[in-house]
Amino acid sequence: MNSIILHISDLHVSLDKKIGGEINQHDSYLDTSQDEELSILFIDKFIATIKRDFNDTKIYLLITGDTTDRGEIKEFEYAYKFLNRIITELDIDTENILLIPGDHDINRRSIENLLEKKEDSSLEEINISKFKNFSDFYFKLLNKKFDPNKIIFETLLVEGAILLLGVNSCTKLNLTQKLGNVPISNFEEELKLIPKVDSYKKIICFHHNLTSSYDNKNNGQWDSKNRQSLLNKLLNIGIEFIFTGNEHTNSCKKVFSGDITTSDSGCLGSKKHDSAFKVYNVLINDDIVLTNKIYSLHNTKGNDSEYEWDIRTNSIFHQPEKFILFEKAPPKLDNEIIEIPSAEINEVFHEADEIKKDVIKEDINVYYSEVFTDGLYYKVKKLNLFHSGHFHWSETSRAHNWIDTSKLIENKKNLSFTKNAIIDVIEKKKLVNKIDLIIGLGYEGNIISTKATIKFNKPYAFLPYSYRNDEHHKYEKELNYSNENNDFRNVLIITDVVNDGRTIRKLIKNRHESFFKNVNKVYVISLFYTGESILNHNILNFDFVKTIPDYNIKNDEDVNNIEFYTVKSLKVEKCPYGDDFRETCLIVKDKLGCVNLFYDESKSSK
Repeated sequence: MNSIILHISDLHVSLDKKIGGEINQHDSYLDTSQDEELSILFIDKFIATIKRDFNDTKIYLLITGDTTDRGEIKEFEYAYKFLNRIITELDIDTENILLIPGDHDINRRSIENLLEKKEDSSLEEINISKFKNFSDFYFKLLNKKFDPNKIIFETLLVEGAILLLGVNSCTKLNLTQKLGNVPISNFEEELKLIPKVDSYKKIICFHHNLTSSYDNKNNGQWDSKNRQSLLNKLLNIGIEFIFTGNEHTNSCKKVFSGDITTSDSGCLGSKKHDSAFKVYNVLINDDIVLTNKIYSLHNTKGNDSEYEWDIRTNSIFHQPEKFILFEKAPPKLDNEIIEIPSAEINEVFHEADEIKKDVIKEDINVYYSEVFTDGLYYKVKKLNLFHSGHFHWSETSRAHNWIDTSKLIENKKNLSFTKNAIIDVIEKKKLVNKIDLIIGLGYEGNIISTKATIKFNKPYAFLPYSYRNDEHHKYEKELNYSNENNDFRNVLIITDVVNDGRTIRKLIKNRHESFFKNVNKVYVISLFYTGESILNHNILNFDFVKTIPDYNIKNDEDVNNIEFYTVKSLKVEKCPYGDDFRETCLIVKDKLGCVNLFYDESKSSK
């Protein structure tokens, strides 16, 4: 049977009259009027839409908060009528429902009454009081108890593959605090109680929005410090998707440098705002995918009873057609040597398949991962990233071949792969506690290093390549950190490609000498090493490169505190001509290469 996750939020079932009898000018199609016809009509049209488009479909119902407007008993009584009608008509098993509390489901009058009696009431006591009406409603609807002091209060397993974690983002709310907050220590402890099944793809579900579309606020409706800690924790445990409500705007946004996706269903019951909901078709085979179908309410004749639900065009609202929770890994590479230029180290690794790679790694101190080293090579082949030819970019950057790393990172999945590869090198080589600062070198290095600096909570800076230094604005060339007090003793530089390390040594000794003179160790991690040397951790040091036959040490820098690791070695043949290449190399002389001007010549040519 087909299955869907039906995601609704912010019904805001409202009092038709305020306490005392005054008419309540509310914004919801759903209220507590004795004449229920308009509210029931709204619910029935919603039900008819689901029946029309998802007949004979198993439904998992997700409600991300603000079922009521003020958390009053009467509002919950009517909310029960409306939701029970949906559950019955759509034949939804109550075991397949995840109901999240929102800030409007809190009864703040209860807090006032409690504090009037006991001014020093604990947070636990306040939570029991403010959630009393919601807890009663929760039990009546789902026949389950709601614990107002738990963070992960419920889970819902979808088709044995997707685990929705119901999280209460309202436990710290009181009469003054209104922003979402998840106490990290409590969250960590409760997470340990969740069954550890590696095949489950976890999605966090809570009410408050972490980012805003309508309000255009980066922090959404969330405590900013707690937001940073929570996102970092989710990233560490591999949770990349969040379902929310609260903002009353149907949206889908990326947070945390694009590593985490948030999906807000929109406000189901709003007359003035974006009345919408979402349906995620659950597709499980080798991959685990959720389609992203958006429904919005269209008023056809300008009154409260004439409206229809229509499917919204995703692209117009900048939303993806689907969310990929899991993608089957590409086939593993076999042990044959592929017929494109490769450094000697590649042959060493292929021979190591027949002995023990761990011995090779330990002896020469290099990085190797079947997932990332072989996987990166697979992507080079699949995407045709290795280009043959004769190319010139600068005095020292002249080669017969090159690797198009920019094409590699333009795809989200490949970009995520490269970021994770960098993180794996850091962890495998146990650098986390050694580094004080991370520098992304070059545009590509800047992009692939972001996840590492967030995950490991390290200070970060971006710098351009040394040979392109003059092309950048003066603010881009500033390191923006002072090292006068020796705060940064060990620095990690992350970049996409390293050949002989000349540009990195120039960066250290020439471009930012005042900073690096107080640095003890410079770690360098690249996606690719394109030089000739057999891979080892010391091959970027000046004492090593000056021993290479025919290596031109002119304009190089004497730097010997570099420890180097790369994900994959792919040798790139250098231009064979010497210092007189401008006259002797036909590619340059007759301007036959893909790049005719060197970077250091571009200013003078204008």
